[in-house]
Amino acid sequence: MAHRVNIVLDDDVWQRFQAIPGGERSRFINDVLAVELVRRQQREAWAAMQAMRHSLPPSPGRSEDWVRDDRDAHG
Repeated sequence: MAHRVNIVLDDDVWQRFQAIPGGERSRFINDVLAVELVRRQQREAWAAMQAMRHSLPPSPGRSEDWVRDDRDAHG
């Protein structure tokens, strides 16, 4: 389902946007917005992981040892 929206563009963005053929503009905006929304979600997830990392006490040992111990435990 498609949705029609109104947006406001700065003059310089509008001038550059005019270079895109009229029939391709909606697809262009949709594609760019989809990519940027994923990037925003990734940045928010990264920030949440960093906040969690700083709020938890450090785990003892090294990750290499944890992997080796786990692998040895499962044969």
